[in-house]
Amino acid sequence: MSKSSLVLSATLALVASACCASTGSGGVRVDTGAKAAGPSTGSGGVHVDSGAKVADGALASGLPTPPGAANLPRPSGAPGNLKVLDWAGFKSAVSYTFDDGQRSHIEHYAELQATGVRLTFFVNSGSMTGEADLVSAFSQAARDGHEIGNHTAHHCHADPDGTLHGAAPQTACSGTSAGAELDECTAFIKSTLGASQVWTAASPFGDQGFDAAAGERFFLNRSAAGGSVAPNDDTNPFHLPMWGPAENDTVEKFDAALDRSHAAGRWLIMLLHSIAPTTSRLYATVDISAVTGSIVHAKSLGDVWIDSMANVGAYWRGQKVLSAVTPTTSGTTQTSTWTWTLPAHFPTGRTLRVRVDGGTLSQGGKTLPWDGHGYYEIALDAGALTLSP
Repeated sequence: MSKSSLVLSATLALVASACCASTGSGGVRVDTGAKAAGPSTGSGGVHVDSGAKVADGALASGLPTPPGAANLPRPSGAPGNLKVLDWAGFKSAVSYTFDDGQRSHIEHYAELQATGVRLTFFVNSGSMTGEADLVSAFSQAARDGHEIGNHTAHHCHADPDGTLHGAAPQTACSGTSAGAELDECTAFIKSTLGASQVWTAASPFGDQGFDAAAGERFFLNRSAAGGSVAPNDDTNPFHLPMWGPAENDTVEKFDAALDRSHAAGRWLIMLLHSIAPTTSRLYATVDISAVTGSIVHAKSLGDVWIDSMANVGAYWRGQKVLSAVTPTTSGTTQTSTWTWTLPAHFPTGRTLRVRVDGGTLSQGGKTLPWDGHGYYEIALDAGALTLSP
């Protein structure tokens, strides 16, 4: 057995023995019912698409519990002023995304899993074909509740001959289309890695030539352009910005980027490549301590939602949808109703947290319960919300 195979076998053995109990702080979404690492408050738990239990009429939203008091009184003022809470009630959000399905990610999977947060791995199916140990390891990641996203089959530029980007022939999607590259990778993720759905993608090289094809297949696509995302802003959901470390950046660089987005109340999507020490150093390599140390710092802030790109992104897009709706008013009681249609390829079972000055919120004829943390939770799938006196 090779050295790398021994490392992977040991890593998977550690992961298999790790405790996977959820603390109930919510946020991680699992489409297969698989367990995820037990998170600390605000870092995300498990949300299952079907069979989720509902207690006392409340939604089984899976969103993390925000900081602050848990005994806030239900608003008793005049009905009105519907407001969606930014980032599910947290001040900011961060998603840790890992590109290329690299061996270095799996060499450090035990350390990543031990953080208890849900991660997003963007994989290239072509680089995994015939690599049984990689297939086994990323299948385990999917079962553990981490998001497996689409990074195309061959990590190529979208134009077929490379001329639009000055790409070398080996980096152009020769003989195929951007859509075909994405479809091949999605098929691999579902059939070989065992994920039931693929919600998001990341463009190789940040090539915006994939944006249109991604929009036809997913509800989010990450670019390689620098920046972060604000609630209700006009960021293109198919060209999401990111922050990525340079070669050998330390945890201080990670923390500085996180602190900036936290202070501004924004969502930071981290783009990570190789993790050291590793047998396969590729690009923008950073030590595992910088990654795990950054997660520790994010948790220490106390009001940062740490979760996958799909989970945070669904809340962000859902908030934009509802915030753009002008309600209709009917009847002598001046009942207000909001109706909406979710974007194409939007995940099912998602919720938003909202506040009003007073009145009764309902969906499908059922009154929504007030949560003492300061919000009502509404189901986005319902497509309608009513506020009555």
